[in-house]
Amino acid sequence: MVASHGDLSNAILRSAALIAGDKGLQDYVHIEVDLNDSREKIRKMVDDAITAWQPDDEILVLTDIIGGNVTNILSEYISTHNIHIITGMNLGMVLETLFADESTPIDELIETVLTMGKKGIRYLNEQIEKAGDAEV
Repeated sequence: MVASHGDLSNAILRSAALIAGDKGLQDYVHIEVDLNDSREKIRKMVDDAITAWQPDDEILVLTDIIGGNVTNILSEYISTHNIHIITGMNLGMVLETLFADESTPIDELIETVLTMGKKGIRYLNEQIEKAGDAEV
């Protein structure tokens, strides 16, 4: 699942489809919240989204920002569902989940996604300066 403010979650899935194709994206659920959405409305969106899974399924959720409404509300479900939330999503993280083998243990997938997210954040100018003519 991906969740965000505005249409970021849908847009990031569309961007992933450009790179990976539509295969596998039909299994993703996205939640988009607007500034005027009440907590009750967001909670209903989360409830509706969670019904896509079985009660014993592990659900990995990527959200846009820690402390945001959708992240905060999703975090309330951690104690009652098998939900694992990673904040600060980027396209690399979404692609990592898309290409992951379904048999990958959730803890291993979480670590891989976190590593990909962190590795994708770089100040390219500095890297180019350090690398000189070498490829970045």
